[in-house]
Amino acid sequence: MSSGGLFINSNQSAIIAENNLQNTSNALGQSLQRLSSGLRITSASVDPAGYEIAQGLNSTNLGINQATRNANNANSLVAIASGGLSTIQGMLGTMQTLATEAANGTTSSQDAQAINSEYNQLASEITQLSQSNQFNGLHLLDAGSGSAYVTVASAGGTIEAATAGTFSFQIGYNANTATNRIAVSISGTQASQLGMNAGTVILSSGSTVMTATEFISLSGINYYSAGTGGGVSTLGNLGTYTTFNAAGTTNLGATQTSVDLLSTGDALTALSAVQAANVQVAGMSGQLGSYENRVTQILNNLQTEGQNTQAAYSQIMDVNFASQMATYTLQSTLAQSGEAMLAQANLVPQGLLTLLR
Repeated sequence: MSSGGLFINSNQSAIIAENNLQNTSNALGQSLQRLSSGLRITSASVDPAGYEIAQGLNSTNLGINQATRNANNANSLVAIASGGLSTIQGMLGTMQTLATEAANGTTSSQDAQAINSEYNQLASEITQLSQSNQFNGLHLLDAGSGSAYVTVASAGGTIEAATAGTFSFQIGYNANTATNRIAVSISGTQASQLGMNAGTVILSSGSTVMTATEFISLSGINYYSAGTGGGVSTLGNLGTYTTFNAAGTTNLGATQTSVDLLSTGDALTALSAVQAANVQVAGMSGQLGSYENRVTQILNNLQTEGQNTQAAYSQIMDVNFASQMATYTLQSTLAQSGEAMLAQANLVPQGLLTLLR
């Protein structure tokens, strides 16, 4: 407990007023810093725990923003591929009409030549479109110059479509590939890669007998022979082979290596290939459409998650201007009062001079 008295060497009132003024100045400075920066936590020392949490939220939000851009790019890629497939489907519709017309017995030889020329031009344009369909330099529908079905699991196994590309999209902000990545696989759509698998045939050239799979594409007929361990090879020099059915009992005549509309039988063969190609492209379009729908849902989720994460970050880091302005007004008033009281406290020792007169 302090005792009363008047002292010259020690002005306790001034010291107290100075300390209070210093505290008020510090609080006023912090308030000004918050109001000028818009941040409640201006440095880690202000609120270490809050600062750590906020930085984690900010890192997550940055990842969400990039994942959103990735998903938009994924949608753009799929949309470009879908647009190419839509154009191809339109051309296939025209080719089906041409093949149907050529298969009619009333078509003259001259008309057949004209129809066949248009058919081949459309087949070439399908290949051209497949090779030019790109996103950011990435080919989407081009599976190379190889023929359609190039993978055989085992001898006599199923021939699979050639893949133009498999694209992996990072649509999440974590490294877990099971939940943060999706893969889109697109098959090739060159004219030689669209058509139907006509089944198993036997090719015989003298004593050489091979079991092969016949594939009828929009532009030609290819024969594949599978090894016992898998893999496939395209048989060459087909003109020297005679074709039999799978049982090897029926001679189907000389092998055919090109598809045209110059006869009724050839037109029917082409028509079957076109119809199968149409189903194949429609299936690809449907698959890409499902990918687009999935990415759209992912975008909606990322947008919601990003908004909530940003709101949580703002709640921790950003200053409440209404509350902080009230604090600033209070501290500013206290600073002015403190300065006045310090001045008054400094005048107290002067009263001692009257005792010395």
